Amino acid sequence: INAKRQLCLREPEERRWVDGEVKAEWRNRWLLVLDEVSMLGGATLSAINSSIRRFRDSDDDFGGIPVVIFCGDFHQFRPVTERSIILPSDPKMTPESRHKHDEAHALWLRFSTVIILVEQVRAAADIRLQQLLHRIRAGQQNAEDVDLLNTECYRPQATIPWETGITVVTPLNRNRWNLNMEATLHFQRQHDARLHIFTAEHTWPDDNPTEEEAVLILSQGDESTTSVPAVFLFVPGMPVIVNQNIHQSLKLVNGAPYTAIDIIVDPRYPAHRLSTNPDTVVHFGPPAGIILKSNTTRDFNFVGLPTGTIEH
Repeated sequence: INAKRQLCLREPEERRWVDGEVKAEWRNRWLLVLDEVSMLGGATLSAINSSIRRFRDSDDDFGGIPVVIFCGDFHQFRPVTERSIILPSDPKMTPESRHKHDEAHALWLRFSTVIILVEQVRAAADIRLQQLLHRIRAGQQNAEDVDLLNTECYRPQATIPWETGITVVTPLNRNRWNLNMEATLHFQRQHDARLHIFTAEHTWPDDNPTEEEAVLILSQGDESTTSVPAVFLFVPGMPVIVNQNIHQSLKLVNGAPYTAIDIIVDPRYPAHRLSTNPDTVVHFGPPAGIILKSNTTRDFNFVGLPTGTIEH
């Protein structure tokens, strides 16, 4: 909502500039979906409602958009710095914060139609996992569940079977980057393919970096301000997951699986082959782009072209 629709939720309301093109776009909207509602705080919902009302020149809730859908699970994460919209305001809030939260809480209470999804999709093929998840959700886990997790999930001496196409989930950037690097190196050995190593591009406004800074720029830290690692490994054919919505009409969205079939090299950063390992090349800068392939777009039809001509 912030990036794609220019709501500028963190700006003071009097400083939120309204672009004519954006207003025209919002006036044509008839459906608004807010996902991960458990993480939606009162101040944010109040700002969303206020901005959309200005965009649509309407005093109605959400600017009179006919259909508004909240999706999520309140057993999941709560807001980080705000109060959840399902709770009334706290007496300790400032008057302004309390007013905004009360407005958001009242909006929440107006949603009277609720659809509860009960079918387990992700764990549909594993009955034991379904039962375990149900007990954890209900707060009824027992010692047998702990034993199951320790025997099936915690194996200190075991290696990750990357060759099976396993998906590994971790909450920390540091672990995610290390696992991605390990999986890429395993994929390269498994398929006997070429490995491209791209280093991040750095700009120094003053003097050249110190030796310590030069080492740090190639490290893999775990900071909220560092969204990507300093080193990117690429092997043709490796599986990737998109982590943000890019082209929704092409289904290039957050969580979509793709196959990275090739890399577009930036001419400024040509390949340097290692003499000790001809299958490894280094680029002293990031790539210009990546070519992705997906089954979700293979049947797309383009006027004047036969089906299957464009699949990447």
